[in-house]
Amino acid sequence: MKQLPLRHEPRSLVKTANPHTGALAIAWDRLLTTITDPDLMMVTALSVIGLLIALNLMLRFPDVGAIIEQSNQF
Repeated sequence: MKQLPLRHEPRSLVKTANPHTGALAIAWDRLLTTITDPDLMMVTALSVIGLLIALNLMLRFPDVGAIIEQSNQF
């Protein structure tokens, strides 16, 4: 069996993060990156819209539970 040759990645010329950066700063950066993720924002917006629609319907028709219970007796 042939072995694939090893590939060495070229070193980045970008300066790496300070190794002495505190864990709190790293955690804050990760949290900010997660919150500003466009996919998460879209899911959150759709969830909030669904919640508002559900609350609107529950407050607009408070007797729906009684109607469903009455129809289930048949």
